[in-house]
Amino acid sequence: MPTSYYLPELHDFEHIAIAHWPTILTEHDQLDWVTAVNTMESWLNQYIGSHYSTWAYHNGTSHDYWQACIAFKWAKHKTLFLLQWS
Repeated sequence: MPTSYYLPELHDFEHIAIAHWPTILTEHDQLDWVTAVNTMESWLNQYIGSHYSTWAYHNGTSHDYWQACIAFKWAKHKTLFLLQWS
C-alpha cells in the first residue's frame, strides 16, 4: 500500500482537528510511523471520503509529531474523526 507523506497541503478546508496517531507496536520506530499513517489514511478514506476532496493534512498550531492534524471540508467529518481518534 503506497504511503503519502504527512506534510501540510494546500486546501480550503476550514474544520481543523488534532488527534493522536494510532498506536502501532512494532520493533522499528519508522515502521510504527508508516503503519500509523496507513491506518489513519485507510480509516479516513473509508469513513470520511477521498483525500483532497473531503480531507487533507494540515500543519495545525503545534509541531507535535505525536499528533495528526487533519483539515475537513465538513464539520460532521471533524466530529466523527475526533470521536474515533481522540
